Amino acid sequence: MKQSLRHGTIYLIAAQISFVLSGYATHIGLGRFLGPADYGVYAVVISLMTMVNLILSTGIPQAVSKYVAHGDGNELHVKRTAQKMQLTFSLILFIIYYSFAGQLATLLNDPGMAPYLRLSSFIVPAYALHALFVGYFNGLKEYGKQSLMIILYSVFKVVFILGFALTSYALYGAITGFIISSVAVLILGFYFVHSADKRLPASDNGHSMISAKTILDFATPIVFYSVATNLIMSFDLFFVKAYLTDMDAGIYSAVSTISKVPFYVIAGIYGALFPAISSMSVHNDRSQMTLQIIKSVKYSMLILVPSTLFVVLFSRQVLSFLFSDQYSAGSTALGVLTIGMGFFGLFSLFTTVINGSGQPRVSMIMSLLVLVLDLLLNRSFIPLYGIAGAAMATSISCLLGLVVSFLYVYRKYNH
Repeated sequence: MKQSLRHGTIYLIAAQISFVLSGYATHIGLGRFLGPADYGVYAVVISLMTMVNLILSTGIPQAVSKYVAHGDGNELHVKRTAQKMQLTFSLILFIIYYSFAGQLATLLNDPGMAPYLRLSSFIVPAYALHALFVGYFNGLKEYGKQSLMIILYSVFKVVFILGFALTSYALYGAITGFIISSVAVLILGFYFVHSADKRLPASDNGHSMISAKTILDFATPIVFYSVATNLIMSFDLFFVKAYLTDMDAGIYSAVSTISKVPFYVIAGIYGALFPAISSMSVHNDRSQMTLQIIKSVKYSMLILVPSTLFVVLFSRQVLSFLFSDQYSAGSTALGVLTIGMGFFGLFSLFTTVINGSGQPRVSMIMSLLVLVLDLLLNRSFIPLYGIAGAAMATSISCLLGLVVSFLYVYRKYNH
């Protein structure tokens, strides 16, 4: 059953909260159980795999969300076409990532990471289809089912990752649990999708069918945008791993995990905003689009401002409480990076509006510019200031992204 933007926002924020809490549970549990060095390796492996998954979990699923949201009778056709594309691309990516894991580990100055990278690659096909189903429910405005899939995935991650990590295999076990959690939610996803499909009419051949090329044309810039934005959140960790020690990487991973909490919570707002903007853009309803943008910014600020202030003021206590005193050296970096992630959260909101209005190439260009600046600043700041330099580099880059995206949206919709 379709839900309104308000109800959808509530559902998806609840789902994002569960996602954040599960992420905390796994990262904090692993950080304490594995120790900073092994935890640093795990964090880098999962961050790299997350980037690979983003190629398949954003482009085509977001295209599905957009074209299904049009509600023109092509919903089943769009889903079936995209499903074939998604499965094909996921198998290609799996083979590439598995084959080049050794070279990637060498680039990070740690050839011993290669077996962990190869193991993590097995999540790719399952995660790709799971993400497609989430996008499908988003386009149908069935936010309840979309939220349920996210919540179940969050629960499965905690159970399987921590459960397998507590075995004698430890790091291998944690990565295996990461794979199994995605497979488990995919199985349930097939059931939910089958149930939703039965309530839809067969595609009307009288309508103009959405082709694979149309989906790909929209998805391609979204993929570049998504990978670039994820790199903006992850480049600092990769540079810390390459330039500093495993201990520093573990501490910075803890810092990064905590700093992203407000962003992940408000991501539920973007999930409901995207199909709403997509639908309004079809009917050129600019007044309603402006109203929804203003509401989304207000909701985001209500979450971002108090949560960011709290973490900045109590950064050392938060790190020590959640991860132990071994990680307290990252308190300065945590305060700086939390502010940067606030900038990134608002940047993501404005680019969601730009994507939903059918201009993903604009978002792609913005994110690539921010990424280039982030790369240059990380290379300059980390050798000078250590992990605090990584936080500074990311925060400055995200501020640029926020300013540019805000000005673009303001000029386009302030009429």
